[in-house]
Amino acid sequence: MKKNNIHYFAAALFVLIFSYQTNAQISFQIGGGLGYSAPAGDYGGTTADFYNGEKYGMESGINFHAKARLGLLFINAFGEVGYTTFSGEGDAPNSGGTIKNSQKIVSMKVGPEFAMNIPLSPITPYLQGFVAVNTISGSVDFQGVTGVPSGEVDLTSATRIGLGAGIGAVFSLGGIKLDANIQYHLINMGGKEYKIETVTSHTRLDQYTNLNDAEDPSAGTLTDHFIADSRNMSAIEFKLTLMFGL
Repeated sequence: MKKNNIHYFAAALFVLIFSYQTNAQISFQIGGGLGYSAPAGDYGGTTADFYNGEKYGMESGINFHAKARLGLLFINAFGEVGYTTFSGEGDAPNSGGTIKNSQKIVSMKVGPEFAMNIPLSPITPYLQGFVAVNTISGSVDFQGVTGVPSGEVDLTSATRIGLGAGIGAVFSLGGIKLDANIQYHLINMGGKEYKIETVTSHTRLDQYTNLNDAEDPSAGTLTDHFIADSRNMSAIEFKLTLMFGL
């Protein structure tokens, strides 16, 4: 009987210790921040490239975001909602006119984070991967450009599936944490399409008011169809986030 009591006590102690260790490794953080986003690949270029249907002609923009992180045992999971603005302005080719092009992206990201804990250090580096749902809207303004009427028109909203990876570090500052992060985001990894919705009743102008990141099957055969290749939209995002533990 005495031996059984020892076994029961040992089992209870094991469960208590295991529960404590498990709970000690569960954490939740939430916060918000801002950042700087630089277009890459076909998302950059000039407004002349945009006019020719080759690239989007975007310049660097600002990002605002909210982030949550759940730590569970040996891996973290994070979720992020972000709002990024891009724009580009410049001359159209061979016409003397000007083009102003802007896009706004609302992104919802989720994925794992792999922390690399450094004993007795307030800095915790990490690697991450994510998938994203991106909703893209915006506008384009042509003034004095050959082949299209002058004026500002809206971009038809579109949704794309994104994919990306990042590297970062969390700096512990007392009760708060500063999260510094760099991400590469392929915004339109999935869902590319060539699609025309008539917005202006002007065939060439409507090519610009749709995202059209897939090849136009009529390119090269019809005058006002000029998007000859699929286009990748990607960005490098630099972010600072202030996180609070709950």
